[in-house]
Amino acid sequence: MGPYHPLLQVDVAHGYYADGRCRGLRFVPAGTTAERLRRADALVRADGGSLRVHGPAEAIDRLRADAEDLSGTFEEGAALSWAVFATDDDFACGTEDAADRPRELLWVEPPPAGHAVDADHADSTVDAIGTLEARPKALDASELTPLLTPHDRRVIPFALLSLPLSRLPAHGPSRDPAGWPVRYRWPLAPRATVWKYCLLGDWTEPALAVVDLAGETGFTAPVPERLDDGTPMLAIRSRGLVPLAQRPAHRFQLRSRPDGAAGDGSASATHGTPRTHDKVLIRRLPSAAAQRLARETIAGQPALVSEIHVHR
Repeated sequence: MGPYHPLLQVDVAHGYYADGRCRGLRFVPAGTTAERLRRADALVRADGGSLRVHGPAEAIDRLRADAEDLSGTFEEGAALSWAVFATDDDFACGTEDAADRPRELLWVEPPPAGHAVDADHADSTVDAIGTLEARPKALDASELTPLLTPHDRRVIPFALLSLPLSRLPAHGPSRDPAGWPVRYRWPLAPRATVWKYCLLGDWTEPALAVVDLAGETGFTAPVPERLDDGTPMLAIRSRGLVPLAQRPAHRFQLRSRPDGAAGDGSASATHGTPRTHDKVLIRRLPSAAAQRLARETIAGQPALVSEIHVHR
């Protein structure tokens, strides 16, 4: 047996994490994948944010032959598939998820053949990287029947990754070194929520306002509310959704505006525009934590809210 070559690489990008790489994903071979890889003498390595398959040069011929009939036609659904489980504590709350849990999971696969690849993320070893597409799929879909175990239906994976064998290059690395490894990028977006600053304690300054120094996020005027235990507070909510992040770049300040403009719904309050005569009370407000989520109805619509308690 000759040397092992990198055959397949899937990198999972995530906008929540500071370095842009996902954390804590566990890839479990699904369906016939483990047996197909064993027959091809291929090895799988995963580190929580990427999946890599290595094998001898002839592994590709073995994988293709394993899925082709005598006419060279691939059997329907022949693919390398993995159930993907999330183990990082922040993942579930910090990830935008289009699936209707627990009735659905995400089905992740390459785009249709001929779809443009992501040249912006290419490096000097390959021409381009294919971007995987994710869409919700019901657990009772026929494609999932041979892939999910009884345990998977009790502890539902975050996603099912399916890489069709028919999409592999026809020639292995010994004949076409430049075509290997086949590389894919799976981008995950951070969850975006309404940020709700809960001011607890004695806040007597006039016209309190949360201001975004970048001028991108506006906030409402303070509204008297109470916590679930009856504790009084002032609530200030973002007017739009703000992405969660492990190390947020946002810089929100708490200010007092002596002329009262912050509380009257003025344009400066809406757009969070800082003004020189404001009194800065907190130079950098704390950011939302991924696991502090609540549900509210805002303007008649359900909304996911990140509560941030600020004490005095």
